[in-house]
Amino acid sequence: MKEEKGKQTEAHKDGEQVYAAFFKDAKEAMFLSTEEGVVLNINRAFLDLFGYTRNELIGRELKLIHLNVSDSRRWMEEGTPEDTAASLQVRLVRKDGSVLDSRVSLQGRKAPDGKVEGFSGVIHDVTDMKKEHDALQKREMLLGKRIKVLDCLNEVSDFIDRKGFSFEEIIQNVAELIPRGLSYSDIACVRISIDGKIYTTERFQQAPWRISCDIISRLQIVGTIEVFYLEERPKSDEGPFTKGERMLLNGVASRLGRSYSRKRAEEMLRESEERYRSLFEDSRDAIYTTSKDGILLDANEATLELFGYSREEMIGMNIQTVYCSQDERMRFQKEIEEKGSVRSYEVLLKNKDGQIMNCLYTSSTRKSSEGIVIGYHSIVRDITSRKRAEEERQRLIHELQDALEKIKTLRGFIPICASCKKIRDDKGYWNHLEEYIEMHSDAVFSHGLCPECQRKFEEE
Repeated sequence: MKEEKGKQTEAHKDGEQVYAAFFKDAKEAMFLSTEEGVVLNINRAFLDLFGYTRNELIGRELKLIHLNVSDSRRWMEEGTPEDTAASLQVRLVRKDGSVLDSRVSLQGRKAPDGKVEGFSGVIHDVTDMKKEHDALQKREMLLGKRIKVLDCLNEVSDFIDRKGFSFEEIIQNVAELIPRGLSYSDIACVRISIDGKIYTTERFQQAPWRISCDIISRLQIVGTIEVFYLEERPKSDEGPFTKGERMLLNGVASRLGRSYSRKRAEEMLRESEERYRSLFEDSRDAIYTTSKDGILLDANEATLELFGYSREEMIGMNIQTVYCSQDERMRFQKEIEEKGSVRSYEVLLKNKDGQIMNCLYTSSTRKSSEGIVIGYHSIVRDITSRKRAEEERQRLIHELQDALEKIKTLRGFIPICASCKKIRDDKGYWNHLEEYIEMHSDAVFSHGLCPECQRKFEEE
């Protein structure tokens, strides 16, 4: 019996030696304390972690290393001896005042009679782990905000690209979408000023906490987006607003700028089309458009009057119908495709009654977005009357020229005798007046007496 008891005592001593060696060389900070929290023993790792010497800690209360005294009391309460160790999250303080985040595993120690005699504990420094955890949470939070911003931008872009909404409806809906991308959407309101109009969200009011962005179209400011928080919130990058929210506003402003540019372009196109249509319809010249294969796609009233067809007859007609010959059409098509356009190109056309007309074409090619010729724009002017007038003028000129060639005229100085009235020709001979005139003109003399000579002759 004594021998067995001796063996147990020896085993107990061996166990204590093993524990003491483990306690001393452990990498984690370990301690032993009384039930009241007075330090009985600490290992080297504990001293290294907190920066104290053994003499500074042995016999002192553990609250010395607690940042908050309340944590020390909680430690004692939650560390009541049980069969399992208590695990506590607590902030401790080193001798130099630096704070570390710790996880403490606390186990009650019992005396052989079962009474509580103190605690044993292991302190794990989780400061770096806590920093990493906090940083991860922060990244997750920022990522969540970034995703929120991107989702909002996508919603805005999808709505702007959606068909069937007026520009005013687009702006109003964009204003209502913006708060969805903000950190504090429940206290946010938005005002958009653009194109001389103002759009706001419900219950809009101005507040000191504001962020704004200009809407720019073609290098000009055409409007502004303003976001207000109705209550104060923690400061961030721009007052209470984050970089992500600035990115959201910039993105929406850029998208609205492009939408405004597209709206103005559409308005200008409509105005241009209206002006073109007005010029097209009111022109006194015949104007029409054909496909490359000659199908007439559009024509103004002057075209219908020129060719004598109704609109129903002419739209869809092959323009070859109004050409006098197929060769004329082929010649025109070849020249316009080689040059890209023709001006004052003369061609013979015919109207519905078969009457032939002299016409002048001024035409240009119509091209697709890929640069392929798909048809022609043509202005036709009927010059038949002008052509006939020109031909008549030429005929009269020829007739006059022929008449002038037959007329002989006397020109220049004519030497004449003052006494006998003979005329000297260019060869020096003197000719009777009658002979000279008959020779140099178509005049023929008939002889007679004037009344004065008649009286003289009778008197003689």
